[in-house]
Amino acid sequence: MSEHVQKPIVFEDDHAEPASVASSTLTFLFLAGLACLAMMIGFTDLGPAKVWVSLGVASVQGLVLTLFFMDLRHADKLTWLTAMAAVFWTFLLFLFTLTDYLTRHYYAF
Repeated sequence: MSEHVQKPIVFEDDHAEPASVASSTLTFLFLAGLACLAMMIGFTDLGPAKVWVSLGVASVQGLVLTLFFMDLRHADKLTWLTAMAAVFWTFLLFLFTLTDYLTRHYYAF
């Protein structure tokens, strides 16, 4: 008796071409520049605007990471929906934490 071994199903369209070395290098250099900018912001006195500028730089870094290194720009609609759901739930977690933190002094005895 011979055993039947099932082969895995391979779809030819599921594999995207890898990014070029030049594109990956340019993305890395851009992220390194943003990291240097974030470090310079940490050493400057911007007053209350320092938090917002730092959050802006971090948001751009996250966007570049997800679009280029995680290859989200070539992803299908389900992957985009999953990424947006993750951003939405993270927003809710921060919102509920800040709501608790900012309203805590109202209930202090």
